Amino acid sequence: MAFENPYLVEFAPIFFCVIKEKGINLAKAELIIFDEEVEEPHLFEQADALDVLNQLKENINSLTVYTDRKEYYFEFAECAYEENGLVTAIMPKKEQKWVGRLNSEGKFKIILDFEWSGRCYHLGGVTNCGYIPIHKKPWEIRENLDIVVPFGYNTVIVKGKHTNDRKYVRDRFEEGFYRDE
Repeated sequence: MAFENPYLVEFAPIFFCVIKEKGINLAKAELIIFDEEVEEPHLFEQADALDVLNQLKENINSLTVYTDRKEYYFEFAECAYEENGLVTAIMPKKEQKWVGRLNSEGKFKIILDFEWSGRCYHLGGVTNCGYIPIHKKPWEIRENLDIVVPFGYNTVIVKGKHTNDRKYVRDRFEEGFYRDE
């Protein structure tokens, strides 16, 4: 089952909160993208993998994109290399060599799965990898606009704008209601 993800428009703050919460050193991590399927384009989705990569390109050092539409990412790869020195490896999806690469290098792998169909990938036995399904599991809103992000089989709660260091902060309506006058 697939879900639309309204948080992709401003994905970078959520991503960096998840990275911070999990204690991942982004400078020593590799970002792996599983692109969405070509057969079923979701035209009404607000953002896609390319939009997310444009938000993150200044802060990542290693990127691999598994896709069936290589030409879609060529311009991004060229601009990211010229502007930030980011070398982007664009691989065909049919090459399922990524599973063997997960334990081979010393880098921590962060997988962003943009596929709509299928199930979440099971990465059993892999210790240096984090998996974030974008469309396969729903991202929920908790109280005070906190966002619950699926991270593998666990969840990470990203604090919303109305919380500050886990203390409750009144919103504008409450401030007006409880104002002492």
